[in-house]
Amino acid sequence: MSKTPSTNLPTQSYLATKPADSRILAVQPGQELPGGWVMDNAGHVIAGKLGKQKVEVFSRSARVLEDFANTSGDPESIQRFTRAYGVLNQNDREYHSIQGTSDFIPGDRFLIHCDEWRDAQQIFRANWEAGRNGGEELAKRLSVAIAPGVSAGPVVKARVKWSRRGFQLELQPDDLWRALSLAFIGFSDRMRKCQNPTCDAPYFLATRRDQRYCNEKCARLVANRKWWDKHGQEWRENRLDKRRSA
Repeated sequence: MSKTPSTNLPTQSYLATKPADSRILAVQPGQELPGGWVMDNAGHVIAGKLGKQKVEVFSRSARVLEDFANTSGDPESIQRFTRAYGVLNQNDREYHSIQGTSDFIPGDRFLIHCDEWRDAQQIFRANWEAGRNGGEELAKRLSVAIAPGVSAGPVVKARVKWSRRGFQLELQPDDLWRALSLAFIGFSDRMRKCQNPTCDAPYFLATRRDQRYCNEKCARLVANRKWWDKHGQEWRENRLDKRRSA
């Protein structure tokens, strides 16, 4: 008789480091900034230094996913997101060489170009809108996001932990972008975009399979618009007739 295999599923862990300070700067091509950064493109950057406060992203993954997808693209909103969850991409941090080796360790300072942050968000939003239907193409994009195949680049690492309940496989992303991509997999069947075209936070995780709106307010707004489109003219004419006959 065969023995039922262990059902220990992989866990995920990513401690994001919050900035101790950050500021928004307008930059020009070729401009040099402290830390050795040279700007390729004009625009705005978020510059700062990481602190000691950390947040476990996977303990609030649903909230982080929705917050990233719905954050506005202005520098102030990108700064707010960075203050809450840290640097999006590991490559936005400074690195120091280890003397006598070819290795580097990340420093505390970071620089995020808002255009690059928005580009990443657009990819994430496109994946979000495609997530419910899945497909091989989306699976390939997620695979590249999680493990791009560059040995020196950030990836998702796997390690085995031991506890009294047995061995446990833990997945550890190297940066927030990989953490978001990994969390995406667990929520992809719940990802929706609110059908209210004026919703200011349209990306949400559904609690029902048939859910089309992020909340009741948006559902009522759309229902009211449809009613007015169909009956509004008749209602206005009836009201005008009543005024004339009064």
